[in-house]
Amino acid sequence: MQELTRVELMPRDVGGHQPRSIEGTETPRTLDEVRALVRRAMTTRRRLYPISTGRNWGMGSAMPVTDDNVVVDLSGMNRIRSLDLEAGYAVIEPGVTQAQLAAVLRDTPWMLNVTNSCADTSVVGNALDRGDGTFRSRVHDVAGLEAVLADGSVVTTGGLDPAGRYHGRVAGPDLTPAFVQHNLGIVTAMAVALVPRPQTVGFVHGRIPRHQVGLALDAIAGFLRRGNPADGMLRVREMALVPSHGDWLLPAGMDPGLFTIMGPLLGTDAAVELAEELLRKALVEVEGAEALRVVNAAEVLPGDPLYARALMAQGIPTCLGVRNALRVASCDQIDQGPTGFLALMPLMPTNARKTEQILAALQAAVEAHTTALLVEWNLVSKHLANGVIQIFFERGVPDAAHRAHQLRNDGNCLLRSHGCAIYRSDIDHAAADVWSETSTASLGMLHRLKTALDPDGMLSPGRYGA
Repeated sequence: MQELTRVELMPRDVGGHQPRSIEGTETPRTLDEVRALVRRAMTTRRRLYPISTGRNWGMGSAMPVTDDNVVVDLSGMNRIRSLDLEAGYAVIEPGVTQAQLAAVLRDTPWMLNVTNSCADTSVVGNALDRGDGTFRSRVHDVAGLEAVLADGSVVTTGGLDPAGRYHGRVAGPDLTPAFVQHNLGIVTAMAVALVPRPQTVGFVHGRIPRHQVGLALDAIAGFLRRGNPADGMLRVREMALVPSHGDWLLPAGMDPGLFTIMGPLLGTDAAVELAEELLRKALVEVEGAEALRVVNAAEVLPGDPLYARALMAQGIPTCLGVRNALRVASCDQIDQGPTGFLALMPLMPTNARKTEQILAALQAAVEAHTTALLVEWNLVSKHLANGVIQIFFERGVPDAAHRAHQLRNDGNCLLRSHGCAIYRSDIDHAAADVWSETSTASLGMLHRLKTALDPDGMLSPGRYGA
C-alpha cells in the first residue's frame, strides 16, 4: 500500500472546480488492506473519501466534496471475483473497468450495460452514483454489495455472501440501496446484473427539427407506456441551446436546429421488427421522423458517425465519443485538456407543454451567461426521464469557466422551480441537493443511520468517482 502523503491540493479537474485540499492518498489493493486502513484512520481521526477510478468527469472527477480528506483510491482493487454465466451475474471490485468486464463477457450469453463514458471508467463507481447505461439505469444492475464500515467490519447485502458468492435476494431486509449515493461504508465489491445477449440489436437513429422535441418526447413516452416489445433505452439528445452572441462552445457536429432520437432495440428479429413498426406509428405526427432509421448495430462500420453508439448497443465500451467531445487523444488528458465540461442531472418530464416551459427557462439562462448547453432525456422508465445537461467551455478563454459554473448554478435552481428534482450531484452541490430534495423526517432517518454506523463521521460525505 502506498505510504500516506502530507497535505496537498488535488489538481483542477475538467469542470474547473476549486481544488480541494487533501491529507494524502491511499491505494489499497485487497479487502484486508481496506479494513486495516479504516482501523488506522479511526485512531488518527482522518476522514476517508473513496474513489474507484476517479473519472467522474463534469461532476468533480476524483476530487472530494470537502477539504482535508485522505483519498482512498480503489483502482488497484480490480479483480473479477466470480462470473455466473448461468444466472447472469458478475461479482467485481471497484477498480474493474467497463473494458475489463466487457472483454471477459465476449462470446458469452451475457453483455455489460455500458455507459457512454470512457471504457476505463469503473462499473461499481458509476452504478453507485446512479449513472445511466445504454440499456437501463445502472442502479438496476446493483444486485448486492460488500462494504467495509467505519469500525472496520465487513457487511454484505442483497444475497452476496461473505465468501463472495451471489445467491439472489434472500429472506430479510435488503440494505443494498442504502449504500447508493451514501457514505455508510467503503464498497469493496458488487454483484452486477448482466444483460442477456439478444439475437438482434437494432439501433434507432433520427435527426428531428428542434421545434418538434416536445411532441417527440410525448410520442416516445406513449410508445413505452403502451409496451415496447423489445428491450433497450431510448434517448432524446443533442438538443442544443445556444446564446445569440458570445464565445460559446459545443462539440463538433452539433446543429442547434435539430435534436436526435437514438437507442437500442434488443430481442429476437421479430420483436425488433415489431418494435420498429410501433415506434414509427407513435412518431407519425412528428415532423422529420419519417427519416428515422433502424440499423443492425453489428453492421455499422468504423468511420460511420454511429459507430461508437453501435458498439455500446452491443455491450462494447468505447472512448470515441468522450474523446471527440472533449478534443483529446487519450482519456488520461481530459482533466488537463482544452475543453471544460460540467454536467447537471435532473429528473425531466416527457410531456410537450412542460418540456417547452423548461427549455424556455434554460434558454434565458443561456443568454444571460453567453454559454451553450446540450439537453438529453434518457427514458429510463414509463414515468420520467433522467435528464443530462452538458455544458462545454474553452478552458483557455478568460471567464468561460465562471460563466459555465453560473449557468449550472442557475440551471439547478430553474429546474427545481419547475419541479425537476436532481437525481445525481456534482461536488459543489452534493449537500444542498440532498437537503433540498429530502424531507425533514427522511433527513433525520439518514442522520440516525449514519450516526449509528459512523458516529465520528470518518467516512467523508460524497460519492464514488466513476
